[in-house]
Amino acid sequence: MSLYHLRRKKRLLFAFFVFSILFIVLAAKLTYIQAYDSINLTDAQISQLMGEIPLTATRGDIYDRNMNILAQDASASSIYARPKDIEDPEEVGKLLSDVLGIDRQETIEKLLDEESTMVLIARKVDNDKAFKIKDENIAGIEISEDKKRYYTNGNFASYILGFTGSDHQGLYGIERIFEEELNGEDGVLVYEKDGKNQKVPSGYQITIPAVPGDHVVLTVDSIIQHFIESAMDKAIEELNPKRIIAIAMDPDNGEVLGMASKPDYDLNDPRTITEDISLRLAVDLEDKSLGEQQQIMWNNPAVSFNYEPGSTFKVVTAAAALEEGIVKPDTVFYDEGYIMVDGIRIRCHIYPDEHGEQTFLEAVSNSCNPVMVETIMKMNPAVFYKYLYNFGFGDRTGIQLDGEQYGIVPVNTNLKNVDYATKSFGQGVGVTPIQLVTALSAVVNDGNYINPTIVKEIRSSEDNSIIKSYNGDTIRRIVSEETSEALKEAMKNVIEGNKTLVELAEGFSIGGKTGTAQKIIDGRYAQGKYVTSFFGFAPADDPQIAILLLVDEPESSRSTGSTTAAPIAIDIIKNTLKYLNVPSDKKADFGNVDIIPDMRNQDVKTAKEILDRLEINYEIKGEAAEETAIVTDQSPMPGILITKDTLVTLKAATEKVEGEEMTSVPNVKDMSMKKAMEILVKSGLSIDISGGGGFSVSQEPEAGTVVEKGTTVTVEFEHEQ
Repeated sequence: MSLYHLRRKKRLLFAFFVFSILFIVLAAKLTYIQAYDSINLTDAQISQLMGEIPLTATRGDIYDRNMNILAQDASASSIYARPKDIEDPEEVGKLLSDVLGIDRQETIEKLLDEESTMVLIARKVDNDKAFKIKDENIAGIEISEDKKRYYTNGNFASYILGFTGSDHQGLYGIERIFEEELNGEDGVLVYEKDGKNQKVPSGYQITIPAVPGDHVVLTVDSIIQHFIESAMDKAIEELNPKRIIAIAMDPDNGEVLGMASKPDYDLNDPRTITEDISLRLAVDLEDKSLGEQQQIMWNNPAVSFNYEPGSTFKVVTAAAALEEGIVKPDTVFYDEGYIMVDGIRIRCHIYPDEHGEQTFLEAVSNSCNPVMVETIMKMNPAVFYKYLYNFGFGDRTGIQLDGEQYGIVPVNTNLKNVDYATKSFGQGVGVTPIQLVTALSAVVNDGNYINPTIVKEIRSSEDNSIIKSYNGDTIRRIVSEETSEALKEAMKNVIEGNKTLVELAEGFSIGGKTGTAQKIIDGRYAQGKYVTSFFGFAPADDPQIAILLLVDEPESSRSTGSTTAAPIAIDIIKNTLKYLNVPSDKKADFGNVDIIPDMRNQDVKTAKEILDRLEINYEIKGEAAEETAIVTDQSPMPGILITKDTLVTLKAATEKVEGEEMTSVPNVKDMSMKKAMEILVKSGLSIDISGGGGFSVSQEPEAGTVVEKGTTVTVEFEHEQ
């Protein structure tokens, strides 16, 4: 073979080798693309050709036990932008920030972020604002349907319901605990876009619909909740305490009929620290960050507040002693006004007076400390602690609310006699309100302990069928029916032995027990700081309602449970019994009634939706055709009990009347100072307060008057006589 042919053959072999290597590399690359990277490339291709706009699922509604709506979704909008399509980010950012009330520089920075295909500008935008932006027809701005959570009466049952966050997720209360049931599944709108990332008008698009969440039905009765909150609103003005806490329960099944704490907060504006919270919880909020202050405001005291119960705890001691046979109902004691334990004098609350000779049940009715001490000292501490644990102290009840605490039951080791003795009247034991009302309800429910529940059932959003029911089950019998009957009689005598409380009861048979306990602050009993309380139940022979009401730090250090907590609780009980048509010497019928929600300062569209859902008849006067108009007044006023055929009249006006600087004066009658001030400031008006506090009784100018923004509205406040 010639040298030429040899060189040619080498070149061919070399070329074949090079092409073989290239072919193998290309084949490997194609195999990798097809087998391993196809999903990413497909996604990239789809991203170039298709755009997506998320569709927020409708959260399930929250109802009371009578299917009255407490929380629901209202229609809103989300504003998105495609930065590459925004011609003038500065000008568009200015427009968006002015209309939406958001930070201008932050908005402009989002519009300049051309690395992002789509950026979120704002969620839960009121539709009237979204329509203003839509009318500008700005290239690169997309508006999609969104949901905004609406709570029928902003502060109503706030510590029960909780609220949602910016992503429509539950953050507190029932909203958080039942997030999985309520939230539903979000959908998406997929649309075809061109090379400029703009939506093709006649292009392909598909909607994957959102799946709505299921509904939660509470055991709470809105009417009873209204009685509780109304009574507490009046009492907090009169007693000026740090807070008031109340829980109403059906002792037969453990269902919570109402639960509230005042001061509270607005569920429609849950991140704003209210003026009342700032004032009454000032010591707790001091030196705390905004986030820490919000956590304090959101915590539900009904399940998280640890306190020494005082004399209401004597019912537990008495139940244990009677059940163990340590004493009998008619066992006779003699009270000298005090008792000595290891050289320490433990006084009765009437010291230096004395009760003298009395039976054990009389001692319970008289709230006699020495008799309780003498009784507990006859009982083995291990036995007493067994009853404490059986009554649920030192453990969570398991109610469907977040933040529940365990309470504090010190260990039963090396216990000094005096420390053991004082536990007989509720000193040295920490409880939560939900623990105590559950335990005392067991005493009046024939001795049967039932775990409390605040949720009745879960209902399907598709056909309203019941998916799951929550029933209060009897966990254990703690004491006998005989013990229960004896203590019900003793507590009935507490009311009958107090002329003021008898008059307040208005002929109803009510039993109860008062308590006054000195507070522990920084590990010491604080001078002049008390928690007064009252546990009541009715009718006394066959309880249908039990209530525990606490007044934390009433203004006067001389306040007691009988002068502060008991009158409030008895007012709630008697109104509830009237509502339930329980007969009394002075019968009244509260049946077939509903509560008017506060529609003032809501837009007409939202007001219509709420009243339609509540099946309340209404008429709208003024600018009714404008669904973005604002309700300035209503009749009857909010919180009034009405029958189903009552006609509610709403007066509406546009937010801006006769020019940019004019507005319609809202109705702020029958409001606290805090609430009236918030409403007027929101409308661009000032307030001049007259009177000595309480609730507003008159205003000048009258509601509906068209005035210039900045006008001073004079509001007169009075305490209810």
